[in-house]
Amino acid sequence: MIKYTELHKTNRQNLVEVLPLQKPFTVLIEPSSLCNFRCVQCFQSLKEKSYFSETKGNMSLERFRLVLDQLSSWTGPKIKVLKLTIYGEPLVNPDFPEIARLAVASGVAERVEMTTNGSLLKPSVSEQLVAAGLDYVRVSIYGATQEKHEEVTGSRTNLEAIRDNLAALREIKLRTSSEHPFVSCKTLDTFSADNEVFLELFKPVADEVYLDKPHGWIRVEEKDFIEGYYGEATARAKQDLLANSSRRTACPMPFTTMAVRANGDVSPCCVDFIGGTNLGNVGRTSLCDLWHSQEWYQFQKMHLENRMRENPSCARCEIYRSNHYTKDTVDGFPVERLLGAVPPLT
Repeated sequence: MIKYTELHKTNRQNLVEVLPLQKPFTVLIEPSSLCNFRCVQCFQSLKEKSYFSETKGNMSLERFRLVLDQLSSWTGPKIKVLKLTIYGEPLVNPDFPEIARLAVASGVAERVEMTTNGSLLKPSVSEQLVAAGLDYVRVSIYGATQEKHEEVTGSRTNLEAIRDNLAALREIKLRTSSEHPFVSCKTLDTFSADNEVFLELFKPVADEVYLDKPHGWIRVEEKDFIEGYYGEATARAKQDLLANSSRRTACPMPFTTMAVRANGDVSPCCVDFIGGTNLGNVGRTSLCDLWHSQEWYQFQKMHLENRMRENPSCARCEIYRSNHYTKDTVDGFPVERLLGAVPPLT
């Protein structure tokens, strides 16, 4: 299988040459917005009430089937990737193995993947994920030692137990002669010797290990997410972030991505935990109708016209400028070329 870090190079198209898309390249579905970790670099560690804290929960199988039905009835090419993760730990939802099975069996996407912290990836769960044919499992590790792991995650989960879970998954794949799922294990670049400790610890139990670049979430007044993780290395991390950023005007996500929250809310953004970019709900509007709606068009138009400051979430976000996380640009795309894909104003 192709390495997770190489997927963005496969069959890549120049986005401005194929817009507007008949359907998104990427759809994210959130099995759970709950998490058993409280990582210092993540909004899950925030204590203040917010849209996110007030809407936490697991997606029901009924709602998940509704989303799959809407994707299945949407004519046109398959979506490129269905990601069964947004803001929480997917395996907190006890129905996740069935969610994965249904997602793969539906055939709506070229590949189906998840991201997990690995702590709940027990052998019994891994057996089901292998049987389901899930394509990729990305595992986020945030400490190369037990001490650092506890400091970052706010959890006393044993780091070796996570490694043992991945070793068990590897054994199940070998026993069943399965390449699926491809396991890609990553951590944030620490700019320290901890990088090598992490790589050596997880190489034997993963198909790929790599270092992620620093990034921040949507800014909130009470927290600097980068500082929370890097501490004394914050200046170096922010310098690295700046060095690997471009001065884009528009975010490409609204043109390529749909994210369905556990409560059914739909957004063109996978980092907006405060809910400012919610444009509809699957219980009221189908994903196809929403993608081709005036609401979606007006949101795209706002970005192309450099009016991001009008949205409370976009105004506080800069992740779209990261060359590491954002490979496309839509700057300069003519707004009028979007009009054929949306109904007229009434």
